Amino acid sequence: MYKMLRNYASIAILVLSVPAFADEVARITLDNGAKVKLNDDFTWEYIILESQSQPDTAVPVTLPATVGTAASTSAAATEVITPAVSAATTETLTSSAIAQSALLKSTAKSGVKVSFANSQWDDDGRLGLTFELSSNSPEHYVMIELEISLFADSGALIKKEDIKVWQAIFRMPDTYLRKGQTRDSRVFWIEGIDKSQWTKQLMSLKVGEMDSRM
Repeated sequence: MYKMLRNYASIAILVLSVPAFADEVARITLDNGAKVKLNDDFTWEYIILESQSQPDTAVPVTLPATVGTAASTSAAATEVITPAVSAATTETLTSSAIAQSALLKSTAKSGVKVSFANSQWDDDGRLGLTFELSSNSPEHYVMIELEISLFADSGALIKKEDIKVWQAIFRMPDTYLRKGQTRDSRVFWIEGIDKSQWTKQLMSLKVGEMDSRM
């Protein structure tokens, strides 16, 4: 199974242009239980999320009194309706994704790999995240965006954060991310994360826009 994925990845390297949106062609389950989606652009990705809906609920609502006779006003004031509230959908990690959570802490695109390196908490309760970047690309990257999805220990999505995980200094080539280099990012501070709900350090990473110089 892994050999097939390696072949898929090798073909993807040869593709010069990739469509903006890839269609799914197949799903497979690896020996370790992880589920993988194969796309028609020769890329593949782990299936890590499932949607969970909570049952509809009815909320009593008392209508305001309307202008009219005393009888009609009294009746209107006591009339109660119970509109249905749409079911809430929550993105949650699959059980296999939680079991293989280490695989979600790194991602790659266009020859650049980004991996979770370290976490820390400050006195204000903010979560600090550091990442490691390595490049095997001939491009000299000056900006790389990263989408971070943070999940509670239960697997429920807590927050998504978009950061510029690498930002070079204008006209300072020494700050570019080049082929063969491994660099550490600065610390990115994220608010609104309950430390007690993030003991498993569940997250997923996705590289977004990348800007390079030849």
